[in-house]
Amino acid sequence: MLAALRNRLQLVVERFLVRGLVYRLAFVVGVLVATSVTGGLLVIGTEHFDDLPAAIWWAFLRLSDPGYLGDDEGTYVRVVSTGLTVAGYVLFMGALIAIMTQWLNAALRRLENGLTPVAERNHIVVLGWTTRTATIVRELLLSIDRAQHFLRLRGRRSLSVVVQAEEVDAELHQDLRERVGATAYRAGRVVLRSGTPLRPDPLRRVAAREAAAIILPAPARDTPGVDPDTETLKTLRSLASLREADHPGPMPLVVAELLDSRHAITARRAYPGPLELVNSQAMVASLMGQIIRHPGFSHVVAGLLAYGDDSEIYVRDAPTLAGQRFGDLAEAFPAALIVGVVRSEPGGPRSMLNPSDELRLREDDRLVLVAEDQESTTPPAHHTPRRSDHGQGVPLAPQLQRHRRVLILGWNETVPDLLAEFERYGSEHFDVTVGSMSSVARRNEQLAAHDVIPRRITLRHVELDYTIPGRLEQLDPAGYDNIVLVASDRIESHETDARTIVGHLLLREILPPASQGGPQVLVELAESENLASFATDGSEILVPPLVLSHIMAQIALRPDLRVVFEDLFGAEGPEIFFRPATEYGLAGKDATFNDVCHAVAAHNETALGVRLRCRGEQGDDEILVNPPRDRSWRLREDDELVVLAIYQSPPPEPG
Repeated sequence: MLAALRNRLQLVVERFLVRGLVYRLAFVVGVLVATSVTGGLLVIGTEHFDDLPAAIWWAFLRLSDPGYLGDDEGTYVRVVSTGLTVAGYVLFMGALIAIMTQWLNAALRRLENGLTPVAERNHIVVLGWTTRTATIVRELLLSIDRAQHFLRLRGRRSLSVVVQAEEVDAELHQDLRERVGATAYRAGRVVLRSGTPLRPDPLRRVAAREAAAIILPAPARDTPGVDPDTETLKTLRSLASLREADHPGPMPLVVAELLDSRHAITARRAYPGPLELVNSQAMVASLMGQIIRHPGFSHVVAGLLAYGDDSEIYVRDAPTLAGQRFGDLAEAFPAALIVGVVRSEPGGPRSMLNPSDELRLREDDRLVLVAEDQESTTPPAHHTPRRSDHGQGVPLAPQLQRHRRVLILGWNETVPDLLAEFERYGSEHFDVTVGSMSSVARRNEQLAAHDVIPRRITLRHVELDYTIPGRLEQLDPAGYDNIVLVASDRIESHETDARTIVGHLLLREILPPASQGGPQVLVELAESENLASFATDGSEILVPPLVLSHIMAQIALRPDLRVVFEDLFGAEGPEIFFRPATEYGLAGKDATFNDVCHAVAAHNETALGVRLRCRGEQGDDEILVNPPRDRSWRLREDDELVVLAIYQSPPPEPG
């Protein structure tokens, strides 16, 4: 009976205390009053007190201030006074300080966890924490030129980026700061908030309705049976519900990543506002296919998608050049390369890279340029055409290797898209061997899910762990033209990169260098942080999160770039080729990059740079994208020019 009563009393006290700070303070005040009354009752019978209120006040003073302890007389009163003083230490200095400290810690933890709504407008929101989030934030903060254009259109002075993760704590804050870098982190305002983008309330916490742009990277594949694209579509519907629940008006731009391009129509139905979709797996597969067919292409991609001394792709309005022929604009931008036009059409913007020389610019056309900074893309107020170097018609495609043996080590969701990419090259035949620990049944199931039916390619599956010494020799890797190490999407990114690096080291032990007839090696890494610990040894590297982060960040700041990236790095459109300098009559001559541009333009192509064989710092090739026009070299017969072109499709291989 007594135990049950005690338990019930404890439950009542517990339920009272967990209500919050005010109730805890009220409980302590009640204990103080009870202690003061008890102390007063203990001394009211002595000759020192005339009434009970005076005795209670005496007891309260001993509770709250130990200095009164020396004023008491009599052994009994001093014993009671000492007990009250000790109780005062416990209540005032113990309980009150503990309660206030706990409340302050909870308040700081709430602020640290990002549970308070942000009061922002025209900011950029990044929804979800993935391997690309920190890189996206870094790209946004470092893109000073494009950010200034973005801010100027929206009347802001500084760029504000709000990142939403499921759980925010001090460790995540520090992780973001380290990944973004101290310099970039100070360049703008970065705010973290907790919550899931699948529900409207957390979206209101990041002021998604008032944002200028929302970046939605694909969630990680960390839940078996859950398709990341399904979560993306649900998030788009949650964003759309904000318009229905709050107030009508223009919706923010959303840049969303889809893994499967077949979900594009559904995504556009899910979100009624402006939506730019990045089909990441198809784009990565296209990049891999171009690197396999054009060794060195990864360096061009890095040169076009990196900050610092390298060039970038810009889209620029140029109403002063309206009415002029595209072929007459080469000299209008001395520090930039004009590579195409983005034209507004009823179905949306259309990218026209390496267009016809006769194309006339419209007033609303945007020029596509490759330059080191935004200032280099400033169109002249007046431009007088000099001469056109472009040839007539569409040139024939260069001769590429008709039969290619490719070894793919590892398996992920991009491999089916890569095989589908091989199927598109009708004039080329690919003999593909896939070696992975993933079961053949699972691979065939994913190929069927992606509607990949090998027709033009020969496909062979092998189950093996390529990180075990001796297993690679069973595949005879030296007999292949290309070897691709892909990052697995079924294990943690740092673990898959560790396997990839080990596999690359084992490969390099048994393969001769590519310069000595060995196969070309392409390595896919899942995290850019592992680049520092990766020894290339002549291999090419592709880091899809780094490429996709740059593309998504730049599209958020300049939406016109989406069609340009899709045209340049996608499965369709013009291609970037490496053409021998001998085909342009430049081998054995001293030539400036301006001479290279004129020679390439005469073939109805666009020059992007040069590839100097065996002239790098370590004796490797040096690839330069958009070097200064007056820079000159003595071009050799094995040197190549980097050109952007649209060629006539060669006839398919007979048989």
